[in-house]
Amino acid sequence: MYPRVPVHNAAALADPSIVPDPYPFYASLAEKGPVHWCEKLNAWAIMTYGECVNALRDPALKAQRMSAVLSAKFPGRSLPPNNIYHRFTNNVMMYTDDPVHDSLRRSTTAGFTQAAHQHYSNVIEQVARNLVATVPDGQSAIDAVELTAKLPVQAAVHAFGVPEEDLEFVVPRVNVIMTYWSGPQDQPVALDDLLDHLTDLHNYAFELVQGQRGKVLPDTVIARLASSLEESKKDASVEQTIHQLVLLLIALFAPTTPGSLSSGVLSFATNPGQIERFLSDTACANNVADEVIRYNASNQFTWRLAARPVQIDSVRIEEGQLVVPFLGAANRDPRIFDVPNRFDLGRRNSAQHLSFGSGAHSCLGRQIASLEVSWFFTAFLQRFPKVRLAGKPVWNSNLEFRSLKSLSVSLN
Repeated sequence: MYPRVPVHNAAALADPSIVPDPYPFYASLAEKGPVHWCEKLNAWAIMTYGECVNALRDPALKAQRMSAVLSAKFPGRSLPPNNIYHRFTNNVMMYTDDPVHDSLRRSTTAGFTQAAHQHYSNVIEQVARNLVATVPDGQSAIDAVELTAKLPVQAAVHAFGVPEEDLEFVVPRVNVIMTYWSGPQDQPVALDDLLDHLTDLHNYAFELVQGQRGKVLPDTVIARLASSLEESKKDASVEQTIHQLVLLLIALFAPTTPGSLSSGVLSFATNPGQIERFLSDTACANNVADEVIRYNASNQFTWRLAARPVQIDSVRIEEGQLVVPFLGAANRDPRIFDVPNRFDLGRRNSAQHLSFGSGAHSCLGRQIASLEVSWFFTAFLQRFPKVRLAGKPVWNSNLEFRSLKSLSVSLN
């Protein structure tokens, strides 16, 4: 039996006070060792790049972890196998392992082809330019969080295909469900309410692909998935396809992309030299999504479950224990990234960041998320190259999905 790595204050990984700048604490833990036990997370925290990659790729560390999460969130509650919770979490790529995961991924290929991504790029470019154009001429300051929050919603309509008239139904339910997925915080919603909202989204997604809800724009992700429903049956059941769509809805309105956009505005506003490089150097402009996302990952960590005893560095992880790869720490690992705490569009290996995962479970929507970041900053910095910080940034309290609550910036 290997001992747990001694740490002085690993509990701070679950402390909201580190959210504004968690990176010094990450570095201090990484200096002591790559793996640490955090009681408040009830998990092993992995703090270095190499060990995070290994954890994300190790078949012994399973993505199928949501039964353990349910037990941790609602001690003493159990649900029958046919409950919507288990049906959903056992039917989607994020929480399944091969061979199910591979089949589910194949079933979604129609929505993520090269031709489809080119169409999405054109759509998202126009969405970004239209959004930035809504800032009135002569306005001297804005809350960047309010502006950036609108881009993923508009992209959800025009690129992904969520009917605009259905947003008032979908978004509040996703917001409630996201409170459950948000790491070690106290659970603010009752389990029965959570299940009701998940059932609502299940029924909504089924009605959507049947043409019984709002109008889905042609050539969008949802339109492509709906049109390939019969073809996808060879890889996934109809319910699995519906649950993949539910997962897509949750991902679309999660705080990750708006969190990356607003923290990217902060990075540029406090590093004006990088704005000049963005506007004058094509290579730097092409690197903006990777460096913005590496420098301030919105999803700071993810979860895996040990299916059998494994050893990470000098630590033995027992079967059934949770492992938490800290992606934000890996993205600032000096062994991989030179001067990692510098925001640098000229960085040659920004694309090695782990914010979209690694291996089989790398994010299916990573290319679209990158397009949203790239086109937003193209539109925003071309119009507002003098953007500067105008007040103290205010952060939300959730480290797992780290994002700004408000960000006042001057535009001229």
